[in-house]
Amino acid sequence: MAFNQTVAARTVCVVRVRPRPARFNLVDSRNTMRNNALYFPYISIPNSAWTVRTLLYWDKLSSIVPIEYANRPEDLDDFMRNLVDAELVTPIIPAQFLYRVGQFETVFIELLDTRLKRIGRLRVDTKPHPRTRIHVEKLGKIPEVLVERGLAEQHDSSWYSVDTPVANLFMAYLAVCLGGLDEIDAAPVTNRWEYGSLFGYGPAVRRGKRPEHQKARNQIIECLLPVPEGQVTLAELVEFKSRHGALLPALRTMIEARSAQIAMLPDADDRVDAVRAFVSESQLQVDELCDAMRFSWKKLAFSALIPLTGSGLQWTATPADNPAAFAGTGLSFLGAVYGALSSIGGLNDIQRRRPLAYVAHAHRRFNLAGQPLGELRSG
Repeated sequence: MAFNQTVAARTVCVVRVRPRPARFNLVDSRNTMRNNALYFPYISIPNSAWTVRTLLYWDKLSSIVPIEYANRPEDLDDFMRNLVDAELVTPIIPAQFLYRVGQFETVFIELLDTRLKRIGRLRVDTKPHPRTRIHVEKLGKIPEVLVERGLAEQHDSSWYSVDTPVANLFMAYLAVCLGGLDEIDAAPVTNRWEYGSLFGYGPAVRRGKRPEHQKARNQIIECLLPVPEGQVTLAELVEFKSRHGALLPALRTMIEARSAQIAMLPDADDRVDAVRAFVSESQLQVDELCDAMRFSWKKLAFSALIPLTGSGLQWTATPADNPAAFAGTGLSFLGAVYGALSSIGGLNDIQRRRPLAYVAHAHRRFNLAGQPLGELRSG
């Protein structure tokens, strides 16, 4: 379901970063949970159901944007520009950070050679292959090696056409490297799940989460935070996260921990069963929380309000000889009573502290409908 875009455009700010030695969170790929996400492989984030869930799940979402696009935001597509204007997405400019990633080019070339050796393609290959364009700013000094090996060619002054498997490997590697820097500190995420298997390769300090972890997380989020049935504006999403964002870390901690456990199961069918069991248990709790927040006039006998008018309660501020105004005041009174009684329905302190309270609020705010558990697949 697409967003209803209602945010005015403004210029993207370029943030200057002070030089200092690169530093990676060495245990991040296994033990440290991140609160932010870095989108790849494209510059613009898709206007899709995946983006809705991603924005709801992570504190902040970033995208890798070459500096020429940051200086000319009109070159971004409308949806991406609106995401940046709403401060839902932060542009990450590679030129400002790559110099801080130690041995960025060397490590990637070693990783590439390992994979090419595995498929027997270390020598120059003159056969045509599908190619993907990558902006030169993202590549550092890597293009020289790729062109020399017949894996890429220069398209123009800003872009190289790179063999698609190599381009995929590089974009996954770039996202993990940038996300590992302290200033960015973001988990790589993508709507293209063919990239998932790439995260198991490379030096341990530059690996993303295991593919099984990412798939479990994705399935859980799809079930618990499905796409809104109707249109949602970016302003509504900003307002929702501003109001309920404090509840999100507890939810994410719970989902990431369970995803890690599920990822350790060796059998794919067992992983699907574990996701199904966790989602089923979670949905029961979400339903319980939604019921606690729900208030309906059906729970209140309207006749219970009638005796109020016969017990001396008067609307003395309005002259009784003005029937229309008097009736209008009566309706205002009933509205006030409804507002007061509606406040009775809500979460108690214990319920508000539950990790799934964020999901319950999202279900109520955006009229979410859960995904059937039977649609989970082990493939």
